[in-house]
Amino acid sequence: MTDYHERFFSDRVRWQSWLDVEAELAGVQADLGLIPQDAARVIRSKASLDCIDPGELKAQIEKTMAPVYAMSKVLAEACGDAGAYVHWGATTQNIIEAGRLKVLSEFHDLLQGKLTDVLDVLAGQALAHADLIMVGRTNRQNALPITYGYKIASWIDELLRMQQRLGEVESRFFELRFGGAIGSYQSFGAHGPEIADRLANRLGLRASMMPSRACVDPTIEYICVLSALGVGTSRIADELYLLMSEEIGEVSEVLDSDVVGSSTMPQKTNPKLVIDVRAQAALLKAKAGVAMTLPSPSHDGDAATNRELSLLLAETCPLALTLLDRLQNLLDHVVPVEERMRENYLRTKALMATEALMMRLAPEIGRGQAHDLVHHAVSLAAAGKHDLLQILKSDTRVSELLSRQELDSIFANGANLGLCGTIARQNAERILGRKLSAVSLA
Repeated sequence: MTDYHERFFSDRVRWQSWLDVEAELAGVQADLGLIPQDAARVIRSKASLDCIDPGELKAQIEKTMAPVYAMSKVLAEACGDAGAYVHWGATTQNIIEAGRLKVLSEFHDLLQGKLTDVLDVLAGQALAHADLIMVGRTNRQNALPITYGYKIASWIDELLRMQQRLGEVESRFFELRFGGAIGSYQSFGAHGPEIADRLANRLGLRASMMPSRACVDPTIEYICVLSALGVGTSRIADELYLLMSEEIGEVSEVLDSDVVGSSTMPQKTNPKLVIDVRAQAALLKAKAGVAMTLPSPSHDGDAATNRELSLLLAETCPLALTLLDRLQNLLDHVVPVEERMRENYLRTKALMATEALMMRLAPEIGRGQAHDLVHHAVSLAAAGKHDLLQILKSDTRVSELLSRQELDSIFANGANLGLCGTIARQNAERILGRKLSAVSLA
């Protein structure tokens, strides 16, 4: 997480992003004849931390407590006479927000790539385990049989929606609001909209039709979308954590032999990776609550709100990347315990077949009556009156409607899985098919 913070939110990255914006702004204004071309060339050549002293910049920031003013002053000094045209008509928030969006566009691409990598892993696992039978559970009770691939498919489905949300928010978040001191182009005049449009194009953004400095909802939305990534990730980790419990034991982490489970209980092999993912996911989910409760900007611009959002982005973005890294690492180390899955399935296989039996009887005697008949048989079996299947075979109402062979088929191993295998393969194909299409287009 520290590495990602350094990569996208360090002082040097932030300062260079401001210099990049100043350079592109000068180029746009020169093209429009608002400043001399020679001045723009000098500004563009000097707008780099290789050409100005970062120590001096830091000192000026600490002295003036006005970061962009300090940057423009240091840059202007480095540009000589051309420095008179540095920061022509822009305001602090213009430069900070434009630079931040430029950096975050790189972050966004990396995030999408990491999410795609996680989906690739899940697609392979869904295919590999499409037919691996396990117990399906609702309300933490055994319900119906499913396959492990089917469970993984539900994770794929949720993360695909996450990827879709990340795509949908791009047009609103990566929108440049560059309108000068109060957002209405006073210092730019009639050239304002064109300056903003050309600058946005140079920065890989789109220009906003409303460059108000008080419009912070896209940033809040983006933080909330990133936070939602914690929801899907948390569900995967929570599920795996439960399945690792000793009472269930249907998945396990494959770790090195030197890994120690407990400092005081030598017999324990506690989960490790999944616990970390759960913790990181919980922290990421919480960021949405913080974003939604921040004070609104006052009037037509408010540095306090801008500062709060900047700090929150600097916390949320590295956390999102770190979480995806750790989720992929977890998935790479988790394996199904097939013997335990089969053991748990066989223990309650007969009970999990009762819905299928009820629906087979329902057309003949009505669903309600069929439910009561099967429920009574289950109660007898639970009371130790005999095996459930034998009780049903001895019930004349059942034998009049179903042959013994039909009953046996309902209670057979591998029955009543519905379309679990098909759904697992279809959801895996949503990922693998997309990869094949990308390769063919390339």
